[in-house]
Amino acid sequence: MFGKILFGVFGVLIPVALAYAAAGYLPGTTWPVIALGATAYSMMALNLMLAARLPGTDALFGGLDQIYFTHKWAGITLLVAAFLHQQIKISTDGVQVIETLSRLAVDVAEISFYALVVLVLISFFKRVPRMPKITWEIPYDLWRWSHRLLGVVFAGFVFHQFFVKTPFDNNAFLASYLNILGVLGLSSFLWSQFGFLARRRSYRVTSVVKHPACTIVDLEPTGGGISARPGSFAFVKFSTKGLGEPHPFTVSQVRPNGGIQFSIRGLGDFTRKLRDAIAVGDTARVEGGYGRFDYRRGGSKQVWVAAGIGITPFLAWADHLKAEGTGDIRLIYCVRNPEEAVSIERLHAAQDRVPGFQLTLHQSDTDGRFDAAKLVEYLTFDIGQASLWFCGPAPMREGLVKGLKANGKTPRSVHFERFEFR
Repeated sequence: MFGKILFGVFGVLIPVALAYAAAGYLPGTTWPVIALGATAYSMMALNLMLAARLPGTDALFGGLDQIYFTHKWAGITLLVAAFLHQQIKISTDGVQVIETLSRLAVDVAEISFYALVVLVLISFFKRVPRMPKITWEIPYDLWRWSHRLLGVVFAGFVFHQFFVKTPFDNNAFLASYLNILGVLGLSSFLWSQFGFLARRRSYRVTSVVKHPACTIVDLEPTGGGISARPGSFAFVKFSTKGLGEPHPFTVSQVRPNGGIQFSIRGLGDFTRKLRDAIAVGDTARVEGGYGRFDYRRGGSKQVWVAAGIGITPFLAWADHLKAEGTGDIRLIYCVRNPEEAVSIERLHAAQDRVPGFQLTLHQSDTDGRFDAAKLVEYLTFDIGQASLWFCGPAPMREGLVKGLKANGKTPRSVHFERFEFR
């Protein structure tokens, strides 16, 4: 939350205030239009900083999922501000600048704006809006390249900001502020494109298990490994042809020797191709670990709810539970049938080892639909005294929370992470 507040202050409040200080005395809509342009520019610079995954921002925003959530909606907001700035004209009479550069700056901004519209729409929509008999999902590679081009578009806005004719002194605080953000935004863009050379670690694939519900891939570091916690996630790319674009996956096991495991369900082109193409001996580059999904913040009574492949963070958590001082933890694992349960033997081992940990396998084929009433039925304590930790489809989470509230069974706290990164 603190990160979002800072984003609002530096992306909206400061540029608006500085725009008023620089041009508030001018008639009509001049200063509001300048404020809109300054806001769009500032938010885009900050968005490039968020996309770079700079050290410390993960903790500041409460998790990388919150950074991406902020990043996505800030992109839509800045597009609206840029549109209004572009549509409403202002007077620049009496300002002396190099006319050729000023006209060029306007033309560059015009081109950059239309490019921004296209790129933001590609980023916002995971698939083309539904049309009769047509469903086309935007390929991940196209989405990723659209993000890379946003840095080039921002460079066009930096040129515009520096050379365009303005109705206020270029020595005003607003100009200085925008120049600083321009440098920070472009530097962040370069870091996002080349900083991975310093962040990624090399691994080797040591085991591949094709489980009915997912592909379980074990990796061992060839040098220094990533700093992964149980429940965190990482970006992974493989040397195998067609698997060279990094994708985020939850770490389903963290081993003492630095080895890690991913349990990957085939939901898209990349993950389906991975199941057939990955092999022992392949190399991988891993960046992480990210995320703030950590049960150790949850108190003495906890309820864990996993749906399908959402079991991955709970597998890593269960491995690290201690026999003493764990408290009461109830894991409800929702699958259609026992064949879909991933690494269930590890959960049974944790239940045997830890007195306070109890597993319930909900099989929808025989047990019916899982809902708030079922959840309460499975528990031996009042969920109002417990924290709820959820990993699975968002509609299921929303239904559970709504159902619990409607029956006066609101948990003490609800924890989840958004794993929708585009």
